Amino acid sequence: MSEISNYEAQKKKLQGLCDEHNFTFRFFKDRYPITLVITPINDVATQMDMLGNVEETGYCSQDSSMCWYFENSELKTKVKGTFSIDKVLRTKIENILLKMISFWQQYFFRDLMENGKLRNFGVPVPDVPDSNSQRDSQQDTKQDAKQDAPQDAPQDDTNDDDEPPEDSAEDDTEE
Repeated sequence: MSEISNYEAQKKKLQGLCDEHNFTFRFFKDRYPITLVITPINDVATQMDMLGNVEETGYCSQDSSMCWYFENSELKTKVKGTFSIDKVLRTKIENILLKMISFWQQYFFRDLMENGKLRNFGVPVPDVPDSNSQRDSQQDTKQDAKQDAPQDAPQDDTNDDDEPPEDSAEDDTEE
């Protein structure tokens, strides 16, 4: 499946979950941070039904909402009004949301890169090696440095003695 198909599948799951619990949602993916806002359906019949099942489903006031956003590698939540849902439902919503964000970001980035949209706006795309090849090249450099060093010279600059090196001053104060 492509990224956008995976995103749409998660969106459909979230819609089913919201329909089942009388919620609506809005997913804001055109700004940073990407945000999900869930609100209760505000018609009278739904509110009366919610009041009848308050012990099973929790209570949500008419003007309440729950907002999730992913910022600085952390999923954060804001609640407005009285919005109570059980932990299992909240966990389901959060898991679906994290997948939606991931699939959307993958789709968005892939679209930018494959269609050259960044270059069209003059945005430079850095050529950054992946972390494994960067680490390997650093290790190769260290190995080369060790091989180039004279055999009778010490390999590191650590001083095993408790005394400071001769050219350093311990105390600059005069007595």
